Amino acid sequence: MGKKFIICVTGLPGSGKTTVSHEVERMGFYYLNLGDIVREETRLRGYELTDANCGIVMLDLREKYGPQAIAQMSLKSLPEEGLIVVDGIRSVSEVQVFKTVGKTKLLAIHASPTRRFEMLASRRRSDAPLTREEFDIRDKRELEVGVGNAIALADEIVVNHSTIESLIENVRQLVIKWLKEVDF
Repeated sequence: MGKKFIICVTGLPGSGKTTVSHEVERMGFYYLNLGDIVREETRLRGYELTDANCGIVMLDLREKYGPQAIAQMSLKSLPEEGLIVVDGIRSVSEVQVFKTVGKTKLLAIHASPTRRFEMLASRRRSDAPLTREEFDIRDKRELEVGVGNAIALADEIVVNHSTIESLIENVRQLVIKWLKEVDF
């Protein structure tokens, strides 16, 4: 097993995890999205790609195989060595999986519910909540699987309350600092 440095990104839906993760990817990191694994499993099971169906599949995988199931499924997608950013951590158990294969940092992205709902509505993905009620249901589900604990135990929390440019700059500076610390 080669040397790996893995940045795990967590936060509630619409907080800016994917925006941040893609920026980290542009810094030379291999990009892995755990939500893509759930969406692919949803498709493989023959379900329409909706928020509700993805939620059912995500909960089913965790119930059958444990809270770390999706992270465990993702390991086969990781490169042998190098820099990796994992978008969509939902629990501390998932972070523990990545700690078994490399040096790991957990980054939480936080944004207000209003900002997050606006972000989700604007991206128009098929599994995005269409109403505030659907949004609240999704938040509740995410919190029940452990996102709140992951956020609370993050190595750093970056608040997304201003511009995307500001968010990106804050994250870039943090990643540069971490790279120096881990000597990568």
